[in-house]
Amino acid sequence: MKPRDSATLQDADSATAVLDSTGTGTGWDSQVVLFNDDFNTFDHVIAALMGVFGHTEPLAEAIALEAHNTGRAIAEVEARPDAEKHAAELRELGLRAAVESV
Repeated sequence: MKPRDSATLQDADSATAVLDSTGTGTGWDSQVVLFNDDFNTFDHVIAALMGVFGHTEPLAEAIALEAHNTGRAIAEVEARPDAEKHAAELRELGLRAAVESV
């Protein structure tokens, strides 16, 4: 991802979401994975995460930064139908995203 133009990215530790990644009893059996790329700006990625998932800006920044630094980040853990829908929405916005079972 290209650097943000006007704002400093917050450290990933500053915005942590607690998710039930076991899927036990929650119906959350899938995760949407965001992959790094070399053409989308941080601003675009952050706006996409906020729009698709309703994430706060600090959380969206943390996810974008993790994808940038490690090559991938979990954007959300949710039920498979929702995960498929949201991954498709991210791809429509030009991002690289996939769904994985938890």
